[in-house]
Amino acid sequence: MTIPLRTPHLLPAVLALTVLIPAPSGVAAAPRSVGWYADHPQERAQVQLACFDDPGRLGRDPDCVNAQQASVEVALRQARARTGTMDPNDPEFWSNSPENRKSKLIMCRRTPTLDHCEAARRSLLIEAGQAGR
Repeated sequence: MTIPLRTPHLLPAVLALTVLIPAPSGVAAAPRSVGWYADHPQERAQVQLACFDDPGRLGRDPDCVNAQQASVEVALRQARARTGTMDPNDPEFWSNSPENRKSKLIMCRRTPTLDHCEAARRSLLIEAGQAGR
């Protein structure tokens, strides 16, 4: 079973609900910090999904950058707390390595038949609350 990664029209909803805070006089609110995204995994994953879906427009968006960096920070914390290796067929493997996951998803977009694409995709969907473990 293939889980679609494309999430049309997700970014406006994500930004409206989790990223932007209404500011007085119509001034845009500051982007969320790396620390905030590290402490809010579901919101972080939702922003990452939207950013991955539209990298041309959002690749340098501060929230996209901060959400991705927060994934790296969380993975580093978790890496310090665990030992051993994990199976790349397990979505948790990819959740624990967000930089590798990002690279894998880019490669999978170009060549969907590569090994472990489904597990990498599923890990991000699980973090975004769009799939169960």
